This record gives sequence, C-alpha cells and structure tokens, in this order.
Amino acid sequence: MNRSKLRFLINDEGIVFSFSGLISQSLTAFMIKTVQEQLDETITDTTMKKAIFLISAEQLQNVMSYSKNKNLDTKSQCVSFGSFAVGFDKDKEKYFVTSSNEIDENDKEKITKSINFINTMQKEQLRKFLREQLRTAGNKHDRGAGVGFIEMAKRSSEKLEYSFEIFDDKLYFHILTYI
Repeated sequence: MNRSKLRFLINDEGIVFSFSGLISQSLTAFMIKTVQEQLDETITDTTMKKAIFLISAEQLQNVMSYSKNKNLDTKSQCVSFGSFAVGFDKDKEKYFVTSSNEIDENDKEKITKSINFINTMQKEQLRKFLREQLRTAGNKHDRGAGVGFIEMAKRSSEKLEYSFEIFDDKLYFHILTYI
C-alpha cells in the first residue's frame, strides 16, 4: 500500500472524513459525531454545519436502507457495507457529502424515480412535499419514513447527483450532495 498516494488523493479530493466498510447504527452515530467535531474546527457557519450534519445522517441511513447485503447483528440492527465521505470541492468552493453501496436491482428504478422527481422541485416545493410525505407516510418503508432524499435535496445547494455502476457483477448506487 502506498500511503503517500493515499494521502495525496485524500488531500487532492478535499476529503475531511471518509469511511469504507461495514456500517451499523452505532457506527453511524460515531461517524456523525466525528464529522461534527471536524466541522466545528473548520466551519463557523452553523447553518452550513447543520446541513452537512443532516445530509451525512441521511446518506448513512440510506446505505443501510438500500443495501443489498443487509445483515442483522446480534442486537437486531442493520449492518451494511458501504462507503461515505465528507469533503470540500476546491473548484466549486462547496462542501460535499457522498456515499456508495451495493443495492438490489429491484431498488434501482425506485431510487431513480424518486431522485429524478425530487430534482424537479424548487426549495419551497420540497418543503411542502416533505410535510405531505411525513403526514401521509406515503413513501414509508421498513427502515423509515422514506424522506431521506427529500431532506438532502432541501438542504443541498445543487440537485442531487447520483449514478449506478456495475462492478464485479454487482450493482452499486452512488450519491453526491453539494452544500
């Protein structure tokens, strides 16, 4: 392993925090706390910190909700393999949150339709849609209210970016949110 290359890549990509491996509820709480501590050292804008914090939480929850290889650990919690990063894009001069995980082919269409629909809305429309979804639980699934993409879009400075990739015959979902 070439640590110099890794350090250069992390620095070059503006990564503030990253993780790749099995993600659980308890690890999610730890990562969110760690990201928050990192941001407290570098960002004074509390609205920005809150947005990054909330988007991080939503992306980590999505890794567990949409993971193809969900497992239940001994405490009946979901544990899923995924990757997660928070960083600063030097070209755009914006923070970003990104995550990736293997998904089931059946979820691809659902995710695509949801994000494409959400990306058509303006901020006020997103707020109204979020309230409606919470009131009716129309998008509810086994791990939550199904409003994570709406929450991310509401707080992002750009439309949600996403893609799917087949790697080693497995389907991966990637999402990127700028703040």
